[in-house]
Amino acid sequence: MKFYNREKELNYLKNYVQLEPNSILFVYGPKSSGKSTVMLRVIEELSKKDDLVFFYYDLREYATPTKEEFLEIFFEKGDKKYLLNRFEINLKIFKFGIEEKFDFDNIKLNDVFSKMKESINAVIKDGKKPILIIDELQKLKSIYFNGEGKGDKSLLNELFNLFVHLTKVRHLCHVICLTSDTLFIEEIYRNSTLENTSEYYLIDWLRKESIRNILKEEGFSEEEVDYCLKYLSLPYEISQLINNKKLGLSVEQTIKQWINIERDKILYLISTQKEFEMGKLIDALKLFENKIKVDIKEIIRDNLMDEVKFLIKNEILFYDVMNGIIKPTSVKKWYAIKEVIE
Repeated sequence: MKFYNREKELNYLKNYVQLEPNSILFVYGPKSSGKSTVMLRVIEELSKKDDLVFFYYDLREYATPTKEEFLEIFFEKGDKKYLLNRFEINLKIFKFGIEEKFDFDNIKLNDVFSKMKESINAVIKDGKKPILIIDELQKLKSIYFNGEGKGDKSLLNELFNLFVHLTKVRHLCHVICLTSDTLFIEEIYRNSTLENTSEYYLIDWLRKESIRNILKEEGFSEEEVDYCLKYLSLPYEISQLINNKKLGLSVEQTIKQWINIERDKILYLISTQKEFEMGKLIDALKLFENKIKVDIKEIIRDNLMDEVKFLIKNEILFYDVMNGIIKPTSVKKWYAIKEVIE
């Protein structure tokens, strides 16, 4: 799919990575809203300048990694402190370098962090600026390192300490974390130890005018465009819609199929789960009967926060932590919710 109409987000991130590092940046947004696409475009455009070195790790590519897999993902064995990722032939992105003889089997967490810092310092010594980007960082939650007799250490918790050191304390390296897991973002946002060390940037649904321009450029009629604007919000939906039209499916037929599929998924989820009363989950969904956005204060007032968190976890709803708003993960999901509660 072509890169469509994300100039505002693109410019923000391009400018951000060229400032002095001073905090961890969390880029968050609904699933499939284009976070990774925008970030990869930033890397593609700025790598041409040759004064920035991007360490980019997309953890969505992997099953939830073990400690050993984490080391293989983040490090590349070779004769340099930072090495091009040999599996990313289309982008100039790097991995932390580590010597060929290094023993992964007996590595301690402090050794891991020392090797990361060596790579970052090597970039700086070469007169370049290092930028560390981790996509879906929360997938490292379950990894622990032995704490040398003092109990296991959470990799993720210790990583945050390292990130604060690299950004807020030493201003050595930008650290950018991308995620669609807004409960994870809430956990970070409420964490007092990360207060004043983190910033947050939302990449949300496509703007209506952007969607209109894209569809007109792709040859959709005014009638088709007006119909689509009621239901579309995410970039991948546009790509699928264009392909389906080429295959002979009408816009209305495609979108109705999507809503039916989403409706059935929601019904299956709430009817098969064992944690909540189905009626309470329906009550949570009914908050969206006449509006697409609900203030979190309303959810707390109606004592439905646990049910809403369940729906967020299962990607029915999205929590915009910074603005205190809950909404469906997409506009088409909203229409599916409305069918569920009819």
